[in-house]
Amino acid sequence: MPQFKRATFIINPRSGKIFGKPNIIRLIDHIWGAAGRDYSILITTRPEEGIRLALEEVERGSDLIIAVGGDGTLNEVAGGILGSGVPVGLVPAGSGNGFARHWNIPLDPAAAIKGLLTPKLAASDVGMAENHLFLVTFGCGMDAVIAHRYARSKVRGMPSYFYHSIWAYRDYQSSEISVQVNSHIEYNGRPLLLSLANARGFGGGTIIAPHAKADDGILDLCVLDRLPIQTSLYHLPGLFNGKIESTPGYHHAELKEALITRQQNGPIHVDGEPFDCGKEIHISVLQRALPLALPN
Repeated sequence: MPQFKRATFIINPRSGKIFGKPNIIRLIDHIWGAAGRDYSILITTRPEEGIRLALEEVERGSDLIIAVGGDGTLNEVAGGILGSGVPVGLVPAGSGNGFARHWNIPLDPAAAIKGLLTPKLAASDVGMAENHLFLVTFGCGMDAVIAHRYARSKVRGMPSYFYHSIWAYRDYQSSEISVQVNSHIEYNGRPLLLSLANARGFGGGTIIAPHAKADDGILDLCVLDRLPIQTSLYHLPGLFNGKIESTPGYHHAELKEALITRQQNGPIHVDGEPFDCGKEIHISVLQRALPLALPN
């Protein structure tokens, strides 16, 4: 098992249950302090600050960077150290924790923190949507609208996320989108959801790509057409029990590169973090590009 000389924990106080972060700091001090490890704790104060902090800590000599937060926090930290060879660890403390669920990282912070004292190494693929990386999912359908709504919300957690999902479903107007793979039109239509999945689900127990593997160099294209509300409710359990493929209007393909074309500029999300993007979005994947430290 690897022995790291110096670790840095980067905490996003706004992810997940906000009031749990002081307790996580105490857990880190208790577990890592008792083990006599060299570590530091940094707290982000604004969006995308995790990118800068991670990069600076690598330059200062940290050989393990640990994100404390959700998929968006991990995305930022990974963006700061990608290409450095320094592994990233994760203490799940977000709303959905899709990356943690995919890699079987304990959702109990104490177990994750303790497990990272003697981690095992792995590597994750990194999806790219233009210059935005994603480790879990990219989306440019209703899920992108939900991400924009949720980012503006003062209330965090899954109940808030589901609340915004309901309102987004009511108001969402699908626009025509095409996905081109190797000069072949893989999909063309007006989807409710259009996601590229590196991991199995968005988070919160959802499974949009049941067979996805995060280290095989392949992304899963998952498209769900809009259905009548009664049909959607009937098939909703499939989003949580791994049977989403049986839902009418579900399309799936595996790809390494694609060009998404839509009628106008609009929202996207990468790992739940919202951005605006143009009419054309180039998708690619970097196989096993991000070293991981997983709780042992």
